[in-house]
Amino acid sequence: MQISQKRKNDQQDNLLEELLREKAAVLSRAGMAVDDVIRQLSRVDREIEAKISFLKNFSENCHSPETLKKKRSIHEEINLSIERFNALRQKAQLQYYYLIVTREALGLRRHEMIQEIYRIPGKKDRIKAI
Repeated sequence: MQISQKRKNDQQDNLLEELLREKAAVLSRAGMAVDDVIRQLSRVDREIEAKISFLKNFSENCHSPETLKKKRSIHEEINLSIERFNALRQKAQLQYYYLIVTREALGLRRHEMIQEIYRIPGKKDRIKAI
């Protein structure tokens, strides 16, 4: 029994279409993973900035023991948030690397646009004690 040429072509077209869909899904998942971590980074960055602003505005003229204790507590919170930010940043870099490797494996060699879309912020330094 011989399969007609048209049927062979249809099967081949269906297979190619399925492969393209799967490639798109893989790239989409890799991009979403990077995007998720970058959004988390932005959220933590906003938290840090808000805490720093609060610390700067917090009773600058008052030097009572209670005030100093509260300032130290906020300072510690900020540094914990900075540590969380830096850990998320490392995760973002790893996810970005996976995205680039996935693109390379699928034959995509130019990544300039990807670098512009997924910008990973720099590492943050802990703030000094007050």
